[in-house]
Amino acid sequence: MSDAPTGEHSLKADISPLLTVEGVSVHFAGVKALTDVSFQVQPGELFAVIGPNGAGKTSLFNVLSRVYQPVTGRVTFDERDLLHFKTPQVARVGIARTFQNLGQFPTMMVLDYLLLGRHTRMRSGIVLGGIYLGLTRNEEKSNRAYCLHLLDLLGLQRLQNQPLGSLPYGLQKRADIARALALEPKLLLLDEPVAGMGLEESEDIAAAILDIKEQLGITQILVEHDMALVMGIADRVLVLDFGRIIAQGTPAGVQANPDVIKAYLGEEFGSGTAPALPISTEEHHA
Repeated sequence: MSDAPTGEHSLKADISPLLTVEGVSVHFAGVKALTDVSFQVQPGELFAVIGPNGAGKTSLFNVLSRVYQPVTGRVTFDERDLLHFKTPQVARVGIARTFQNLGQFPTMMVLDYLLLGRHTRMRSGIVLGGIYLGLTRNEEKSNRAYCLHLLDLLGLQRLQNQPLGSLPYGLQKRADIARALALEPKLLLLDEPVAGMGLEESEDIAAAILDIKEQLGITQILVEHDMALVMGIADRVLVLDFGRIIAQGTPAGVQANPDVIKAYLGEEFGSGTAPALPISTEEHHA
């Protein structure tokens, strides 16, 4: 493991998908949260999932992070059957997730918070950790260096010794993304990373997401309601409505799709010439 975060993936057609979702359905007591959902995500891709509130976006993330077991379907991640893994195993498989609501430790220092995310990389164990010699000391030095590089990438290095609770909301969100990156995931799930933010904070998060893609090459799936952000940075977009896929493709193609416009703006926009999606769909925020 090198100290500096590196790695690139290309979106070449001859490369196998990192993630394949086939015919996934999730039901709860007769409620169909997802129905026959299928898509692929390529290595290094920034893939967005959008849809009105209740469309099934969180249910999809819960399947991918193994919180929910679908009633039908298959999920293949990195050529392995993801549905055979349990929730505690997801991080070691190579999937990290952030959540819309922060669940941080407000008195913990920023750097220490990132070091928590290195738990899958620790090898020395509790006994050697107590002695703190040799392997343990070198391991901590390497992990600390990696976390410092992540903080630098996300513009947080000067805040490494600040308590999380003392940071503005937008910086806490960036720290949460950095903590997820500390796992060195192959796939990063971002659940509404700019929810509740102003324009400047949202732009900062968008820039960080692009830096993750360009400098680390990590595949990302983004769930977000801010259409300006999604259409501005995503490679491809999948649209859910009432648990079903109604469109997927390039941002431009999805934005012009009549079914997508109808799902967001109502029946009157479902046919003929229709306006573009709104820049922000605040009415759909949970």
